[in-house]
Amino acid sequence: MKLHLYQHEYHDFNKFRINCGSCSGLCCVALYFSRYDGFPSDKKAGEPCRGLDGNFRCLIHGELGSKQLKGCLSYDCCGAGPVTAALYPGINWKSAPDKAGEIFDVFVKAFYLQQIQLYLTEILNLLPAEPLWEESRIHILKLHCLLHSSPEEILEFDIENFKLKVNLLFKNTIKFVKMKVNHSNGAPRKTNLIAHNFQRAVLDGADFSSSLLIAANLEGCRLTGSCLLGADLRDANIKNADLSECIFLTQSQLNTAAGNSGTRIPGHLLRPLTWKK
Repeated sequence: MKLHLYQHEYHDFNKFRINCGSCSGLCCVALYFSRYDGFPSDKKAGEPCRGLDGNFRCLIHGELGSKQLKGCLSYDCCGAGPVTAALYPGINWKSAPDKAGEIFDVFVKAFYLQQIQLYLTEILNLLPAEPLWEESRIHILKLHCLLHSSPEEILEFDIENFKLKVNLLFKNTIKFVKMKVNHSNGAPRKTNLIAHNFQRAVLDGADFSSSLLIAANLEGCRLTGSCLLGADLRDANIKNADLSECIFLTQSQLNTAAGNSGTRIPGHLLRPLTWKK
């Protein structure tokens, strides 16, 4: 019988979607680019990508796939762009160059805060984690208020201390999910799994937190209750794999992997356009 770890309906994930129309191309300016990582060219943080036009649109967006620009294709700001834009009504990094550095710093920090809030929201949708729902709601409310406060408050926020608090929540979530899928913690956990062949394996409840799964073969695998928190899935083969009930998988991770129409994904994530039908 198939386990159902998530609630029937997913709630509150839309605020983590990319919305380029409500941004000023911040990801194409604020971040460092390297051609080695699949971006159009090397560039420094704070320097506009040469593919960004005057209206903050990508000139080569339709060619990203053919040019194999995996860095651009996989990037997901987790909604940090619109959040940052809302904090600077009427201006942007281009119209107010004296504010540009601050705007970029806020954007980068907003990304990390949005990602933490995304994980906390996922906990609220996980049935085995019900004992953690109230604490998760408290943290989500705190982050919501912070992200709608001011650039100064965001920049002053002690994110490292906050991470210590929520990391315990994430660990307990993993524990509750493992109990639900009857997964044993007995075996030592490996984190270097580059190019490892898992083909068609049952990986229910496996903890892949922060693991290197680069180019790993997960084709046809079942990952019910498996944790992918911070795992590196670049070029991992997840064709025909069932990730529909895995936990802490993000859109960015999904975008970096190689899936197909047979890949089952969590209901709150989107199927990458680059996957062949």
